[in-house]
Amino acid sequence: MTSRTKASFFQSISGSASPLFALAIVPVLLGVGIATDYVRLLNAQTELSAALDGAALAAAQGVGVSDKVRKLTAQTYFAANFQNDALPGAIADVAIDGKGVRVSADLDLPTSIMHLAGIPSMDLRAMAEVNLQGAKNAELVLVLDYSGSMNSHNKYGRMADAATEMLDSLEAAAKDVEFKVGLVPFSAMVRTTMSSAYVNQPSSGATWTGCTQDRAYPYNTGVSTPTAAAATKWGYIEGGFENIEGYGCAAYAAKRLTIRPLTKNINSIRDQLNDMRPLGNTNIALGAEFGWNLLDPALPFAEARPYADTENRKFLVLLTDGVQTSKEFGSSGGRSVSNAQSNLKAICKGMRDSQITVFAIAYDVTDPAVTSLLKDCAPGRYFEPAVSGTDLDAVFGEITNQITDHVVRLTK
Repeated sequence: MTSRTKASFFQSISGSASPLFALAIVPVLLGVGIATDYVRLLNAQTELSAALDGAALAAAQGVGVSDKVRKLTAQTYFAANFQNDALPGAIADVAIDGKGVRVSADLDLPTSIMHLAGIPSMDLRAMAEVNLQGAKNAELVLVLDYSGSMNSHNKYGRMADAATEMLDSLEAAAKDVEFKVGLVPFSAMVRTTMSSAYVNQPSSGATWTGCTQDRAYPYNTGVSTPTAAAATKWGYIEGGFENIEGYGCAAYAAKRLTIRPLTKNINSIRDQLNDMRPLGNTNIALGAEFGWNLLDPALPFAEARPYADTENRKFLVLLTDGVQTSKEFGSSGGRSVSNAQSNLKAICKGMRDSQITVFAIAYDVTDPAVTSLLKDCAPGRYFEPAVSGTDLDAVFGEITNQITDHVVRLTK
């Protein structure tokens, strides 16, 4: 090959490679840009949450302050402390009722690179809620997933340790208030004690202790006290569950997976957290259903204070590590997983409408079938910790701080 031929050959290669390189670099640059935009979103989320928390606390201070003044205080604080260059003049929404102040923001954060892929903005939203000064009591229910998958990576042990540390901190901070805690360990079923009049299973006494799944629809989406009608009662177990060796209700008892209603005996909750062991499938909606019932003042449990008690605040922490695998009754009368997912949405909305502060934790799970449900369940109070490291401890620590802000800090 002559020198002139060689030069022509390499020029040809160079000319062909240039457009190929230009095409190949596009997805790389887009990937870098998407990562950059995601980091911007995380930083903005942190800034937004901090500004909303401070605004809510500032607005809730003082006795006898008008709603108008509280709203102005919250909006002024937010405007002064949320200074994001991409969102100039962002405004927070402020709502005030007889119990507290709720400050929220739902913003569209413009993208810098992702708009090239047809994504002009990212959803940025958060909410902070603080009791008005004078709240004196708190009720907390832990709704914790004890399905078989919690055995992996000692997730149930990590969860129990983090929950115990949270209880230790809250009990110490709540020395001047009445603090009650309830516990709902759930998998495919729950084990509980209630009046035998409220179940469709045989009982020889006034009370019944056993396992159940959900009630008939729509009773499985609310907290109405059962009547004489069979459809309103608990006691249903899907065919075969009770007969599976090692999985029936006796196994729930052996693994201490029994609901504990609200109690001031925090040590009893700690002891049970230490003793419980996982078992079976996952029914997130069932856990949430019984968690709400524990916080409801009516029977079958009735240890909770009335919703109208302005000196009391209700909290629920819902944690799961898996998708909804159990079926539930729906409007058609049949049972399906999609019914259970719809039921969870209704239960969460009902709790929020009843002024229950709900926290949702998707533990070691990123499946949209779970994360979307839990985000909708607890807007602004959704967490997604990894199984490794101290992520879960940090989440329970943040929940502890928020509960302390809502109740205890305003009563010192």
